[in-house]
Formats: sequence, structure tokens, C-alpha cells
Amino acid sequence: MATEATLSVEERLYRLLRHLGVDQAHFAGWMPQDWGGLVAKYPQVISSLTLVNTFDRRLAEAVSAKLLVVTGDRGPAAETVRNAMRGVPNVQHVELSDYNMLGWSDVAGERTRDFTDAMLGFLSRFTAAGAAKSVSLPDGEGEVAGIFYRIRGVGPPLVLLPLFLTPSQWEPLMPALSERYCTITLGGAALGPVAILEARGHAIGYLEMVRTLIEVAELRSGEAILEVGCGSGVPARWLARRMAGRNRITGVDIKTPICCARPRPSPGKRGSKARSSFAMAMPRRCRLPTTALNS
Repeated sequence: MATEATLSVEERLYRLLRHLGVDQAHFAGWMPQDWGGLVAKYPQVISSLTLVNTFDRRLAEAVSAKLLVVTGDRGPAAETVRNAMRGVPNVQHVELSDYNMLGWSDVAGERTRDFTDAMLGFLSRFTAAGAAKSVSLPDGEGEVAGIFYRIRGVGPPLVLLPLFLTPSQWEPLMPALSERYCTITLGGAALGPVAILEARGHAIGYLEMVRTLIEVAELRSGEAILEVGCGSGVPARWLARRMAGRNRITGVDIKTPICCARPRPSPGKRGSKARSSFAMAMPRRCRLPTTALNS
């Protein structure tokens, strides 16, 4: 029997749906690593799938009849998606005009109305028998199988996977989406770019590099540490354990889905020994007391 640490993404997602009592849901996301396994193994739970700035023909062709692809109309990513979609029937493709969508573009913040209209127009097609049924789940947050979730709204369930490195993620769309759908926003170390950073951060060579850097720095007890561009916080968390509470550690990153990969401390990690915190900020605008850090 697989332990939680060895569960695939699709198994985590399937367990989450079962926990919430959801048989079928609409899904939306970016990275194939997040949605591809679910399409391959549990296609019956997918009422529709909205893909942002990506199209993996091998994975998506099986659900092309219930697929929306949203891209910009300029740049290499848009051209790559167009080429990949050629010859695949029934896919609905919306190009945001005069927009070059990059991995870190704030598409939900910059093109809120266009993005919202594209999704709501597409989702409105799925009202017949066999589509996701309306559910009424209490608003709130939780964690299942290593995936953090936040529920808002009432209606057919709409599962929102991470939008790669976009700063606002889904937030600008939430008022409109949660008015008509039971939105289930997901995050955590198993999804999106955080999963890539976590895997890299736990590689032996990477941690050895961090260990060498710390030894060269000759940290002393009581010194405060700031990690700029902390990613998902692997080095900072490792350092907090190594220093056993002797140093205050702060990690800062400009991307919400990165620095907020762990929305809350895990049970048993609260208290003075952790002494680490994370925040989203532009490094030049991150205000810290002048006496808070050691150079």
C-alpha cells in the first residue's frame, strides 16, 4: 500500500474528491504534471478541463470534446500550442488579444474580464445530464493527501490547480467563479512549480551545496538569516532544523504560489524551535527592521 509520500498526483486528487464527496468536477490548470495523470487514470471524474497556455496532445486528446485552451495571441508559447492543437477536433481555443502569455505573466490580474468570460462561457455548455452536479460544501480550508484546498461558493464543483508562476493565481477571477460554482482552489508541495522545487531541493547534491554554503558563512547562534528568492522554502526549512531554533530565518519570494507552498505549519512543527517564516514581497520593497538581519 502506497504511503502518502509516494502517492502520485492523480491519486492525491482522487482521494481529495472522495473526501469531499465529489463524483465529478470541472478542472482548470496549467502544468501537465498536475492534470495529465487524472486524465489518463480517472477520466470519469472530469466534466470539463480548462488548460492555460499549454496543450499536451498525447494527454489532452482523450478529453478534447470537453476541453478549453486559453492562450495569448502572441509569443512562442501561443505558437507552440497552436501547432500542438492542429488536427485535434472539438477543442475550444480562446486567444487573449494582444497578449504574450509567459510563465510568470499575471494573466488573471491583467486580463481578468477576458479570462472570466472565456471560462464562464465555456463552462455554461455543461449543464446536461452527466455533467458535474451542484454541491454545497462549507467554505473553508483543509488538507487531504498532502494537497491543501480552499472552498468558496456553491454550485457545480470547479477544481482550480496552480497557474504556474502567475502572481495573482486565480484570485481576480474568484468573485465571478464562486458566484456560480463551488470553487476548490488547490496548492501544496505536490502541485505546480512547487513540486519541481521540492524535488530539486531534496536532491543530495543540492542540499550538500547548501550545507557547504552555511559552513563557509560560519553562522553564529542568534544571527538572523534572510533568504531572498526562497522558492518553496526547502533550504530555509532544512536550515531551521539544523540550527535547532538558534537563528531566526525569513524567506522572501515574489511569487505567491512559491512562498505559500505550505500555507500552515505541519502538526508538531509549531513553537520556538521552528523559528522560520515566509512572506511574499518584491525584494527591494521588503521592509525589515535595520537591526533584524546580520550582513
